Amino acid sequence: MSQNYIIREATDADYPQILSIYRYYWDEHFKNMSDDYEKVLSYLKEAFDKRETYFNYWIIGNNNDEILGWASCIPMFLTPLRKGYNGELSIYLRFDKINKTLGFKLLNEVVKILEKSPLYMLYGHICPNNTISQKMALKVGLKNTEIQFINSPFYPEINLWIKPLKGVIEKN
Repeated sequence: MSQNYIIREATDADYPQILSIYRYYWDEHFKNMSDDYEKVLSYLKEAFDKRETYFNYWIIGNNNDEILGWASCIPMFLTPLRKGYNGELSIYLRFDKINKTLGFKLLNEVVKILEKSPLYMLYGHICPNNTISQKMALKVGLKNTEIQFINSPFYPEINLWIKPLKGVIEKN
């Protein structure tokens, strides 16, 4: 029997399940790296509360009101000439739902929405060993810039991925 999934914008009522998924990743990957747990959770809540139009959160769920995963696009820059034009993509799935094509379905739908937005560029940050996310990113048109860097105390090594939405300037 095939499962039907729903993809939609997140609502305030979804936040507890979104937070639960995020907490799993914190506990699994970052808990021993920092004592900034409450600060990181407050950043998540702040970004969630500021969602609007294309800077938003989306969920994939089932018919039982269970959230199986979520994706977000949050503002990338705050400088006046870039603010509102670039977004950072993130996606998190319930651990028991990884490798079930749910992530691709959700990310693909979110990217389609954002392709119609006024945004110029999407950014993603993917760990070099996260082959599942890399394959998913390629399928939705993100490109690995091959730039590896440290972007916070939580990621000792991360790759920058991008997807131009408003055209690419070709250089000879």
